[in-house]
Amino acid sequence: MTYVITEACIGVKGEACMEVCPEACIFSGPEDDMSFIDPARCTDCGACMAACVVGAIYPETGLPAASREFLHINAYWYRHKTGVRQRVREIGRETGLLP
Repeated sequence: MTYVITEACIGVKGEACMEVCPEACIFSGPEDDMSFIDPARCTDCGACMAACVVGAIYPETGLPAASREFLHINAYWYRHKTGVRQRVREIGRETGLLP
């Protein structure tokens, strides 16, 4: 199992989760609108979830139904950054999290 960063992180990009991750598996580039967890490196410790100030992080098995797409968004960011960035921007605009 892994942890997943969901839409509540769009437009936030807080660093508290990155700072507490013992595996350094949370990333965000300057052109990203949120942070992403690398599922291949996540060890399921939960430190990021406790540190997240916006409640954007869930265990994979506890994802709300409306956020299920973010399981794939987090994983695909590591292989297809451009496409994921576009999809995150679409979601951000649809939900009013981004202008």
